[in-house]
Amino acid sequence: METGLTKQKIISELSKSPHGKLDEYIVIGQQATRQEPEFFAHLIAWDRVKGQIRDAKVALPIVSLSLGTLPTDLAENSLAHLTLLNPRELLRAYRFALQIKVPGNMHTLRRLIAAYLSEKEENWPRFERLALQHRKVLKELYALTHSNCGSKAQAILYGNDRKLKQKLSYPAGSLFEIVARLKDMSAAEAAGTIIERKIPFIIARGALGKKANEPDLVLALLERMTPNEIINNTQAFQRMGVKTNPALRGAFDAALKRASASTTNVLKASRAAEAIEDEETKEKLRGVQERQIQKLGGVEGNWLVLGDKSGSMAECIEVARHVAATLAKMVKGKVFLTFFDTMPTALDVTGMSMDTIKSATRHVTANGGTSIGCGLLRTLERKEVVDGIAVISDAEENEPPFFADVYKKYSEFVGKEVPVYLYLLGRKPHAFGQLMSRAGFDLQEFDLPRQVDYYSLPNLIQSMRTNRYSLIDEIMETRLLTLRDVFKQQAIAHTA
Repeated sequence: METGLTKQKIISELSKSPHGKLDEYIVIGQQATRQEPEFFAHLIAWDRVKGQIRDAKVALPIVSLSLGTLPTDLAENSLAHLTLLNPRELLRAYRFALQIKVPGNMHTLRRLIAAYLSEKEENWPRFERLALQHRKVLKELYALTHSNCGSKAQAILYGNDRKLKQKLSYPAGSLFEIVARLKDMSAAEAAGTIIERKIPFIIARGALGKKANEPDLVLALLERMTPNEIINNTQAFQRMGVKTNPALRGAFDAALKRASASTTNVLKASRAAEAIEDEETKEKLRGVQERQIQKLGGVEGNWLVLGDKSGSMAECIEVARHVAATLAKMVKGKVFLTFFDTMPTALDVTGMSMDTIKSATRHVTANGGTSIGCGLLRTLERKEVVDGIAVISDAEENEPPFFADVYKKYSEFVGKEVPVYLYLLGRKPHAFGQLMSRAGFDLQEFDLPRQVDYYSLPNLIQSMRTNRYSLIDEIMETRLLTLRDVFKQQAIAHTA
């Protein structure tokens, strides 16, 4: 019998990014489906609204269906969430289902995708724009599921397809026909057309070829960019002259400001910043990420971040900086960062940026023994009240004062047991967890890989709460979806 699975464990494991390796969700997802099916269903619904990991939105509904054991209403919730994916992600989900097998549900999935495609075709302007971005993907979805498309859809999906014996022409005035003519327009006309017809950046740039580098067109492209496109194509715009042309630089900065208003690109902004060599642009992208983190919200109260600086813990120092910087932008309360070996080194990082924290802690190095408790003892002696504690360590506490002993005194001081989250960079079992368990105290753990995935940290941090059960309550209060919610009519019924 499977043991050791808690709701918090499900949340922490499924908040990580597998970077496209969807099968990494299978083990914990199937275990959750067996032991906590209702909670897992609500987690899928919550993740659609609050989650930052796109892979999870693709994989979790499929994993939940893979055992064929879900009650009908919970299975319908998974199916409904699949229909909210864009065509590219829906294709990934279907291929994932083919890979892991979804007993009793493959026929339902094919019917679901047929209904999805039919529903899209009914809104022709929307379908045409969708096909402009996902033409190849839509063709594959129709083919894999043996779905029929209407004559108009067939013309734009298969028009100018060399594999067809009979060549089809794009309908006159269609977006496809207009895009095909972009390269022959003057720069001014092409720019106006891109803006007026809201042609996506990646499509317009590909259709324009070298002409895309003309300043008027670059301005038009910048105006049309979505937040995702802004972040994804930062390097491309550098090559197109945004660094050297004052007008383009102003438009690019305005585009980054628009991206800052979105909360869907936190991980993308972090990745993009790491890939950019230009320090000025890198700094702007970090600013975008910080403003996005600030808008995420969800975490409240005052927080203490305890970072392990004992021997060989250099990675813990860096993770602690990231956790503290993210919390500093996410919460309205105070954030204290304390590094420990057998003595604490502390500073108030409330409101500080990552760069500021790095500068302030640049002389912190890894050496000495390990007393996690000394960091909390300093907080107790200064009578600082915190509502949550994040510990970043290998958790091999070997010298007093021990955290569990100090934690008992601290709980008496603040009048409650403050939630403790451990970002573990080590093995299990560990001394810290054993001492906390013996003392009867709760400990929530995030197991970090040896190569720390810094892009996933905001997602893990967002799941921390000052009330250890409030996130679970929040997830369970997220409404499940039905197929009637996502289709005008119930075009398909779950038949598994």
